[in-house]
Amino acid sequence: MNNTSNRYNEFAAEYAKRVTKREEAGIEQEQDGVTGPLLNLIGDVSNLNVLDAGCGEGYLARILANRGAKVVGADIAPALIKIALEKDPKRHITYLHADLSQPLPHYQQHFDLVASHLVLNDVHDYQGFLRSLATSLKPGGRLVLSMNNPYSYIVRNHLSNYFDSGKAVSYRGMAEQGVKVHFYQRTLTEYLDAGFSAGLQLQRLVDLPTLQSILDKPTDKLLPQGYQFPYFMLLSFQKPR
Repeated sequence: MNNTSNRYNEFAAEYAKRVTKREEAGIEQEQDGVTGPLLNLIGDVSNLNVLDAGCGEGYLARILANRGAKVVGADIAPALIKIALEKDPKRHITYLHADLSQPLPHYQQHFDLVASHLVLNDVHDYQGFLRSLATSLKPGGRLVLSMNNPYSYIVRNHLSNYFDSGKAVSYRGMAEQGVKVHFYQRTLTEYLDAGFSAGLQLQRLVDLPTLQSILDKPTDKLLPQGYQFPYFMLLSFQKPR
């Protein structure tokens, strides 16, 4: 694959159904176990101006708004923004159709926090994405994001060459459910360097233990019994004051 843009808009309905099942199950019962640790790292959001970067159909935006944040959700897929608006009939959240690889001119140095949930791997222009998010932060503001651990793709047999940067690869699990989208392989060094180039400072890097339910899946039984490897990680950056 050599796509330079993703296809979430084309598969918005299928993707939204997948997220709805996750939301109905509740954070503690999520199949990937990422949202809970992400929210713990984000911390108290009461009265903060927050951007949900790559909000999709609004899952994380709704959680943050319910916790007292003033949330703007932005996504490149208009069909997902439409679904997000339908799920927020009282308009507690502001939603934008926007390519976050480009600056948000009306939100320069506006946000106390930018949160992004399992988005960074899917963005072709990840450097522009991180640069735009950094520009939207107030001095002292934080960017907290979850992502697929770049190293895990080797362990999970998605890739044979970790350094094949920019390669677009299908998400097999989502493709099996009719959501035929892809991620881009980047090294962890490239992601961190992009954050540093955007003027951000790394606060935390958290490797998340992989849930046993994931390790036991027939398609993912690539590690010997009892072995652990982080399939997901969290990154927390801060914009200097």
